Amino acid sequence: MSEKNNRLFLSVSDEDLIRLDMLREELGMNRSQYIRYIISGQKKVLIPSVRYKEMVTKLSQIDLSLRVIALKDEVSNEDKLYIYSKLQEIKEIVSGCETSSPRDQKLEGGK
Repeated sequence: MSEKNNRLFLSVSDEDLIRLDMLREELGMNRSQYIRYIISGQKKVLIPSVRYKEMVTKLSQIDLSLRVIALKDEVSNEDKLYIYSKLQEIKEIVSGCETSSPRDQKLEGGK
């Protein structure tokens, strides 16, 4: 048996709409997803990457930019190591724990 999706039209005050948008944004959900989440009564803990989607996106952009800089031939190995170590520190601060990422073999001489 397939489930039928039903449309629901709901009127709320401006204040309630602002609160709804704030709460659903914190969880990285659209309005429909958030309302279904509330109705279901679930109390699941979402990982930080979902709750802080915008911050994770910006961190990824910074990470990519710094990696591009570090791969330039004129950047010394010491500077490359410094860039990568600071990136790792930032990731650990943001995530609240150690991140797991593959080691950059170019910095380790292909080991």
